[in-house]
Parts: sequence; C-alpha cells; structure tokens
Amino acid sequence: MNNEQNTGLRSGMRPWLKVVLVLSLALNLAVIGIGAGAAWRFHGGGHQKDGPPMLGRFIFKDIGRQEVRRLLNDHAGEDGTPRERRRAEMEQVIALVGADTLDLPAVKAVLESHVVETNSFMLSVTRAWEQRLAGLSLNERRELAERMQRRLDHGPRHHRGPAKDR
Repeated sequence: MNNEQNTGLRSGMRPWLKVVLVLSLALNLAVIGIGAGAAWRFHGGGHQKDGPPMLGRFIFKDIGRQEVRRLLNDHAGEDGTPRERRRAEMEQVIALVGADTLDLPAVKAVLESHVVETNSFMLSVTRAWEQRLAGLSLNERRELAERMQRRLDHGPRHHRGPAKDR
C-alpha cells in the first residue's frame, strides 16, 4: 500500500531549485576566479615593488617614438646604424669572453665605449626634452606636471610584472 501512495509523487528536483543551484555555482566560480586572478596578479610582493617610475622612461614616452628615432638616427653618425653598432659590440664581447685567455682590458674598453655612447645619446634626449619644455605654455607645463604626478602615484597603466630570468 505504501508503493501505491508514492507512485503519484514526482521524482527528482523541482525546476526552480535547479536554477537556484546553477546560479549559486556560477556565483561561487566567479568569486573564486576573481580571488585567483588577484592572487596571480599580485603574487610575489607588493604592487609597487619596482619603485617609482624612472624619469628617463617618462621623458622617452613624452617626447614620442618618432623624435627618439630621429635622435637615434642623428646619433648614429658614420659608424652605421645603432643596431649594427650594438651587434658589433656584442660580437666583440662574445669573442673576448669566449677566447682561451680573457683579455679584461679589452672587455673593459668595449664596455666603457658602450657607456660613453649610451650617455651621449641620453644627453641628446634630455636636451630635446629641455627644448620641448621651453616651448610649453604654463598650462601645458602644469598638465605635464600632473601627468608626471599621476605616473608617480599610480605607476604605469599596464603592469607587466617583474622581469624573469630567461
């Protein structure tokens, strides 16, 4: 007689309960995903562990890619393109380091030449930025100062994360 009474009842879950459980599962997965994403983004320490942005990086971005390329080409001189010079320096250092006997004075000469060349280029970039600043109005300088302050306070818009050894 007990079997006759149970045959009239529906077996399984009610449809509204299924919807509630699916929504609950989706919400739980979303919360877990947000937490995992935040943990992955901020793993390894604080967000600003690299320190404040470098002034040089800001200057390069401010004067623009075309101006930097122009300065780089002006700086190239008679020694070929900057890429060719960098490659030649690298080949020199590779040959010196891979030699049977290490010639430290020669390695030092290549490195010092590289530092002098890089410094000369950086000086030309800073002079170009100084000229740009001299041509700005007060309002434009204030806007530039505000952008610099925002960059200092909030860092770059797109955080790439720390450089990893390759």
